[in-house]
Amino acid sequence: MRRRDLMRSVMQGGLGFGLAGAALSGCAGPALSSASGVPRAGPPRGSSLAVPGLPEPGPMAPVHVPDVVRLRLGGGAPELIVATQDELPLVSVSMRVRCGSAADPPGRAGCAMLLSQMLARGAMRQGQPVDGATLARQAEALGGSIATGVHDSGIWVDMTVMTPRLPEALALLVDLVRRPLLGAQELQQVRAQAIDGLGLRLQDPALLATLVARRSAWGRSLHGLVTTPESLQAVRREDLAAMHRRWFRPDRLAIVLAGDIDPARARALMRPLLEGWRAGEPATYEMPSAAPQPVLPATLLIDLPWAAQSSVVVSAPFVALDAPDRRVAQMAAAVVGGGYSARLNQAVRVRRGLSYGADGRIEQQRAGGLFFAETRVEHRHAAEAVLLMREQMLSPGREPPDEAELQARRAALVGSFARRLDTTEGLATQLGELWAQGVALDEPARFAGELAGVDGLQVLEFVRRRWPAAALRTVVVGRLEGAGESLQGLDAQSLRLDATTLALDSPMLRR
Repeated sequence: MRRRDLMRSVMQGGLGFGLAGAALSGCAGPALSSASGVPRAGPPRGSSLAVPGLPEPGPMAPVHVPDVVRLRLGGGAPELIVATQDELPLVSVSMRVRCGSAADPPGRAGCAMLLSQMLARGAMRQGQPVDGATLARQAEALGGSIATGVHDSGIWVDMTVMTPRLPEALALLVDLVRRPLLGAQELQQVRAQAIDGLGLRLQDPALLATLVARRSAWGRSLHGLVTTPESLQAVRREDLAAMHRRWFRPDRLAIVLAGDIDPARARALMRPLLEGWRAGEPATYEMPSAAPQPVLPATLLIDLPWAAQSSVVVSAPFVALDAPDRRVAQMAAAVVGGGYSARLNQAVRVRRGLSYGADGRIEQQRAGGLFFAETRVEHRHAAEAVLLMREQMLSPGREPPDEAELQARRAALVGSFARRLDTTEGLATQLGELWAQGVALDEPARFAGELAGVDGLQVLEFVRRRWPAAALRTVVVGRLEGAGESLQGLDAQSLRLDATTLALDSPMLRR
């Protein structure tokens, strides 16, 4: 079946803005007073934000949205999701389990992450134990490679192969999901690598700022849990085995196939591989979710003496995945930080020259979400960057976007999403994310009309209602001495902490 060229515009924010968070490009914050010494960053009221010298956005290009078929292979069996794109003899497979970081046991943040990596480090195949190196060679012999990962709502195992090798690839991935060895020696190796990687993240001001911003904004919510070396050390093989037994049930698994495959062929291939794997009683538990519950002051200053630059993150509340006003929220985020010509990047990079770029990112859960604006600047410009970012975050609540600005943001987001949807790997990933989050798989087809109905007045009202100045939260990580006294003037209630003594596993960031 050929994929259908539907004249539908679909933006990444409607889909990928979720557990993984989607990068935008730009951001904003409260109006600057004349005493700040910084000129207004926003445009004159009523003016267009079009960038001089750049062409006006043209008509929306068509986005290919293939038909998606959902199949159940019997009661208590995994769900089969098939999207046919038969232009090339390729098929991407994504096996998704509704078990993610939100299911980590108390005091063992990172358990789901370690489990996801352990899936490819050994499995039983045809009654024999097979180590990770051999599994990798078997995948390479099929012309592909195994990819694993985790987010709050799901663990996945992915692989892309030529169509003739699909049966063997499916057999391999099913064994990884159903029969992982979870060896103690392999766990030690995976844990050591994870701790080393985490240590590097904690030395980087941008990565540390992101961790602190998430922790402080989500607060006591389970989505704010941060993996630490201590929590990784606490994870035992028994924890991984217990998580696998509890969550890796066939009725919590989706097998997504995208590419040169039709539903009938997919069903025929999967039936023998899943023979005898059925859930008994239906699961009485679901992945937990909770709204942000911040407890710390709104402004955090983290001293990292060896940092070459200061990293600034400004966050604001966002809506849940299924919120009625999610399209308006996504457009508001795009106006603030959705591209080179979006308000944040124009203010911080183009007009002030403080940074090489300023980006926006959305993180959505079933119970709530957050919008993050991020940039890096010289230490002495940290306070100025904070003021500009706050200014731009709030600017749509004073100066709503006109149709030209909305059209530009739509075009940028649609283009980004279309590039993902136009590959078998991107399509399988997108459908897998939607399924894991519990979002309807017809979201791509419905999104265009909903997004087209968003106007500037709705964006203005959303920002005024959801992003009052008091709701913004700020994190600055860098050499605070180099920033001078200006940072202290941002917020009289700001909290200053030393990066070397942070306790990221605590919502208070210290013991």
